[in-house]
Amino acid sequence: MHRTLDIVSLLSEGRVSWDAAFALQKEAEARVKAGGRETLFLLEHTDVITAGRNADLGEMLVTEDFLLQRGVQLRIADRGGKLTFHGPGQLVAYPVLDLSRGRRDVRRYVRDLEETLIRTARDFGVTAARSSVPARWASIWVGNGKLGAIGVHLSRWVTTHGAALNVSTDLARFSLFIPCGITDGGVTSLSRENPDKPPPALPEVAQCFATHFLKVFEREKGESP
Repeated sequence: MHRTLDIVSLLSEGRVSWDAAFALQKEAEARVKAGGRETLFLLEHTDVITAGRNADLGEMLVTEDFLLQRGVQLRIADRGGKLTFHGPGQLVAYPVLDLSRGRRDVRRYVRDLEETLIRTARDFGVTAARSSVPARWASIWVGNGKLGAIGVHLSRWVTTHGAALNVSTDLARFSLFIPCGITDGGVTSLSRENPDKPPPALPEVAQCFATHFLKVFEREKGESP
């Protein structure tokens, strides 16, 4: 029997700060560890660059004062990975799942997130794929452009952080640093890959992502809190 997953979309509430989203994840993590139901948060962030556990802040190409002048925050995160950007026009998914029952495999978890992103992109006419380059692990690509990024944290097999999919993101923001430490690759978005079509609406992309997530992770949708 599939477990129940609460899907919480914050898109109608407007853009969410990284700090507020992290607080929501920690609350959900505590609920799951106490035996409560799992949650998938879907949202759009205000402009922020986050640095994961493997980040080298020397790969920032501007100062934090420069960022602040342009309304971009810098936050240190306890997820895996290096530097990445979240902001308007990007769908961010934060699954808070308990992997202790039958899914104690971090690699499988990341691969399943990749699969969810790949299926979502396909719904909008974009063929994305995993890369065979080791440095490009935990992401999906269209040619030499990264379309979606993944960075996760596990505590007692409960997950936080997650995945981001560029929909109509301002890709110039990625020029402020070296994305994920990769110097020989670029970034792309659904709208860039479909220049003759209007950019997809984030709620529509979020709905597709949630549908694929439920199938890939073998969950049933609960009543959204």
